[in-house]
Amino acid sequence: MGPANPVSYHPKFDYLKRNLSNMAELLLEQVLMLSDSLDRDDYELAQQVIDRDDELDRLEKENDTISQNAILEAVATRRKMGIESLGPDRVLVRDPLRFALSAIRINRNLERLGDNVVNAAHSFRNGLIKPRAFRDNELLCLIQSRMITIVGMAVESLVEEKNRFFGSIQAVDEELDRLCGQAFQQFVDDDSLDRRAFADLYRIILSLERAGDLAVNVGEELVRLSTGEDVRHLDNENA
Repeated sequence: MGPANPVSYHPKFDYLKRNLSNMAELLLEQVLMLSDSLDRDDYELAQQVIDRDDELDRLEKENDTISQNAILEAVATRRKMGIESLGPDRVLVRDPLRFALSAIRINRNLERLGDNVVNAAHSFRNGLIKPRAFRDNELLCLIQSRMITIVGMAVESLVEEKNRFFGSIQAVDEELDRLCGQAFQQFVDDDSLDRRAFADLYRIILSLERAGDLAVNVGEELVRLSTGEDVRHLDNENA
């Protein structure tokens, strides 16, 4: 018998799950719009990305409030289910409290990911980067592609309530970090690049790299929610 869905115990959890999914899907749209604006040198589209962030912020605030209330509901539900008597060594996917706590962390990671997308749009919107830079530069093209991939994996995992992409998310994030480092060094060595244009390129690269890290955070939280295993910083512990 498969694990029960933790959001089935109270309507509030179902609503929160739908809200998180809506937020994640809106965020993926933001990432795709940002990439299109960079490819097309479309400043109006970049401005749309900035303007749409208000809806992400609204969802983040609503989800935060619901999550906090869901924690109170979850404590009562755990008592009814008898989970509290099982002890800390028993980790259950059914545990509504774990879902409520994970929802808070996922919600905040999604909101911060959206902020980084908007930061990149703001920097591009300055209009100082030369035309076709994000279309002609191989590293910048690859960075955009990996950014779309990693956010897409995190969103699909969240919407489908699966963690099967986690290893792939980690691998793509490592590649994204490497590509961002190479791009940064390339532009540092480019003496012909205007300092203000370099600053905007640097901010965009940094924002995309950080967004990838936040997508990994979402994946880590989905693993913890599904299995109870905390996979954060495992590479550092094993080093």
